[in-house]
Amino acid sequence: MPIDNPGTKRLVFLLWMMVAFFYFYLSYDYVRVMKHDQQFADYLHHVVQLAGTEERAPKEIRALLLVRAEQLSLPIRGEQIAVAGGGQSLSVSVKYDVDIEIPLVQREIYRRRFEHKERFQGPQ
Repeated sequence: MPIDNPGTKRLVFLLWMMVAFFYFYLSYDYVRVMKHDQQFADYLHHVVQLAGTEERAPKEIRALLLVRAEQLSLPIRGEQIAVAGGGQSLSVSVKYDVDIEIPLVQREIYRRRFEHKERFQGPQ
């Protein structure tokens, strides 16, 4: 059944544009979060290797990771970073959740959990 009314055609077109905007925004937000998490994971690996070599204090490691998380707009708090051991036995674990939200309304539609564990690996 064809639609002949121009007003109805515009309404259907606007509805499809809103649906497309909604899905593109969700996709963009999800890809952005995944990219930032990967950058954080790479930085975590770098910090653990450097801190293990230089025998840095857990407080310093946590501070470095929190600064990077803030730069990447990741919702990581200090208590979500567990630093165990030190030097050759250094191990760092980070667990956090990120909410993917509906555009304009800012309501959570999806929550993604990230977990990273890094151990110091001596020179090889």
